[in-house]
Amino acid sequence: MKINFILIAVVVVAILGFIYFVVKRNRKDQKDLEKELNQKELTPEKHCGDRV
Repeated sequence: MKINFILIAVVVVAILGFIYFVVKRNRKDQKDLEKELNQKELTPEKHCGDRV
């Protein structure tokens, strides 16, 4: 049984790249969510039916 080290190296690099991509995407999504939630806190919702 022969071990193909080149194939193992490619798989390891691909897995590390995928993990990096997921972590980077998660941080971006978290910043966007925090920004959106902060905006909702600052600006109140407008209601159409509140006219007296």
